[in-house]
Amino acid sequence: METKNVIENVAVELLRQAVTKLPPDVKEALQQAYREEESDVGKTQLEAILNNVELAEKTSTPMCQDTGVIIFYVKAGAQARNLDEIKDALINATRRATKQVPLRPNSVGIFTKKNTGDNTGRYIPYINWEITSGDTIELT
Repeated sequence: METKNVIENVAVELLRQAVTKLPPDVKEALQQAYREEESDVGKTQLEAILNNVELAEKTSTPMCQDTGVIIFYVKAGAQARNLDEIKDALINATRRATKQVPLRPNSVGIFTKKNTGDNTGRYIPYINWEITSGDTIELT
């Protein structure tokens, strides 16, 4: 499989996991907060959050309606092959994930004020680049 396809597929899966799974320590902190909460309103809200987290994990759907702004962190070795394909792969991954996961389309054109419908636009998704030595690519 060519580099662009690998990066695109990995990025779609990263986006899916970002909106459907919480790290174990965060989930435990929410459970602890629920156990310690004294007010009925607070307990009810924490219970709703925990139920959303559980449902998201079971159904692989976003745990929150607002899936946020998409930011990728790319650490790429200067000798890595196909560096020029990474940006396009991440844009395509964002479009795919918006439909497949699904993600709420949040990107709006600065001048048109119209939602692009696929979470892409000028500088969106935002890609934070770090060029290192070597030939590997790390994506988070």
